[in-house]
Amino acid sequence: MNLRETLADADRRRIAIGHFNVSELATLRGVLSAADELRAPVLVGVSEGERGFIGVREIAAVIRALRAERPTPIFLNADHTHSLAGAEAAARAAFD
Repeated sequence: MNLRETLADADRRRIAIGHFNVSELATLRGVLSAADELRAPVLVGVSEGERGFIGVREIAAVIRALRAERPTPIFLNADHTHSLAGAEAAARAAFD
């Protein structure tokens, strides 16, 4: 399911989907480990500042790789985006 369908499904089931900002790989792995354990979809957020540190294309590539090896849906959110350029860069990198 895509993000819109996943959110609608969560709404119907009256469950929450966690959103966690990450700025490095150890935190990301912890978030995904918990999501896998709970068998729950997860939103991974990266702010403009975090994207500046990690790299827009780099975090998108990491998420794509992790999606391929996990059963749990992972969605990537361009959190706290304050510029059109930041939003466009995230969209070009295929953020959800």
